[in-house]
Amino acid sequence: MIQVKELTKYYGERPAVSNLTFELRSGEVVGLLGLNGSGKTTTIRMLSCFLIPSHGEAFIDGINIFHHPLDVKKKIGYLPETPPLYEDLTIDEYLTFVARIKGIKPEIIKNEIASVIEKTNLTEVQSAIIGHLSLGFRKRVGIAQALLGNPSVIIMDEPVSGLDPKQIVEMRNLIKNLSGKHTVLISSHILSEIFKTCDRFLFIHEGKLIHEYSFQEMETEMDRLSLLEITLSGNSKEAAEAFILRYAPNGSVVYTGEESGGHTFTIKTNDEGSFKDSIIAGIGSSGMHIQSIKKQEITLEQIFMSRV
Repeated sequence: MIQVKELTKYYGERPAVSNLTFELRSGEVVGLLGLNGSGKTTTIRMLSCFLIPSHGEAFIDGINIFHHPLDVKKKIGYLPETPPLYEDLTIDEYLTFVARIKGIKPEIIKNEIASVIEKTNLTEVQSAIIGHLSLGFRKRVGIAQALLGNPSVIIMDEPVSGLDPKQIVEMRNLIKNLSGKHTVLISSHILSEIFKTCDRFLFIHEGKLIHEYSFQEMETEMDRLSLLEITLSGNSKEAAEAFILRYAPNGSVVYTGEESGGHTFTIKTNDEGSFKDSIIAGIGSSGMHIQSIKKQEITLEQIFMSRV
């Protein structure tokens, strides 16, 4: 559905994107991941025909983005990081305006709007003025406009940026519902926010594709890099560390600081389940208390440090 071949974009003499080559199959949800400034947005803008590549080529459903940009745009629904909204219009008015711009036949505009309103869970606010909406609802309106016309490809730039945890979960569920019905490309610089929504992950750094993971491969990599974080109280830092080492003699234990009167450590162990069971069983006779024990969230930076 999307084929990218040696796609390159220069700003002056600096390459923002350099010889990118990848492919998305029909119905896939793929994450384009990179640190800020890695070339994600430039890539998405080229694929959406908002920027002209310096060289290389890309195809959307077999159509060359350089030679036939208007035909490509008919195949794409695009959500930039800041949704292109008119704040003085209601959702209904705005979507009607977008539908007309997209050339949707007047007799089916009402049904098209009803369909995208339902898909994005905007029914309760569809008569509201956009300027009065929260950021989460504005993002949903942005996706609704992208879905108008039922495009085969949906491209989203940082769709969960700025959302609160509840809104992030809602956005994840919305994106999951697009899987199989649309080919979806999502850019993000925060791995945890889109991890459970994607079938594959493309990692770019300084404009170059450095690695590609399937969902299963990503799970394995995250398990490989993950650390346990434990906070113990009731004794000195040295006593707490000695107690932990009793149950993780072959593990890597690092002291990360004092927190709420307790001492926090990170532990790398080959058997997290056994370690947790043992330390919980032994804590009663130690004179200490477990304030918390949790799996540390893997960051995009950790993935890149292991690959770059």
